[in-house]
Amino acid sequence: MELTPNEREGVAGIRSLIKEFLNGVEGTPQVREYLSTVAKNESIMLIYLKGRKYRVNYAWETLKINAEVRFNEYPEVFPENPPIIGYRLQAEGYGGILKARDKFGRRIMCFNTAEWNPDEVSMDQLTASLTFLMDRLILDKDAINNGMLFLQNCDGFGWKHAKQYTLHAMKRHLNIFWYSYPIKFKGVYYVNCPSYVGYLYKMIKPFLKKKIQERIFILTKDKSFEMLHEKLPPKILPKFLGGDIENDRALEILELQPIK
Repeated sequence: MELTPNEREGVAGIRSLIKEFLNGVEGTPQVREYLSTVAKNESIMLIYLKGRKYRVNYAWETLKINAEVRFNEYPEVFPENPPIIGYRLQAEGYGGILKARDKFGRRIMCFNTAEWNPDEVSMDQLTASLTFLMDRLILDKDAINNGMLFLQNCDGFGWKHAKQYTLHAMKRHLNIFWYSYPIKFKGVYYVNCPSYVGYLYKMIKPFLKKKIQERIFILTKDKSFEMLHEKLPPKILPKFLGGDIENDRALEILELQPIK
């Protein structure tokens, strides 16, 4: 693949920063080995470069954070093989990536809480499924160029679900999905929320940058899907988000493989 001058300069910049890192003593053996491999892979460096709008230092910092959360901080949600629940989410139509894009070309990830039984599927398993989805999505041009939305229907959200949202679990989501992938989340919508979802949000809010806070919307049951549908028309949404499409037909079935 022939690179543009801008791409060549950016890849060279990231490769130089990786080399500088490897010449030092920072990083565990797994992180160093991973970054050494990435330095030989123009495709991955290009993904981070494009996702961070050709800002070399920003692309490098994101790549380094991804290596650190993957191997050091949260290896429990980066298993070697995708959890079976990841395929179930997509096949049964209650979690995954919509086939449709919004009017800005952004990819849309969604989840239906009512179909989640924490006694059968742990938060770790769900999160691991999402990391595999994100590893797949960084190969998607629309996600990299235009960003993403996340939508969760909280109807059916009970105390057994709330107990899964520990401060550790929420900070883990923040560190992985906001900071370690070169995909911008342009909006996060929690709809049909019981009152205690607001209390959970207050726990994590002090750890959120102002820009992130501005992109998170907690919509209570009295508002139902009204605000969501002002942003996204029902014709592109599954029925569990008040849309027109059958749940299992709304989602794109993606092969789940770790990024290499």
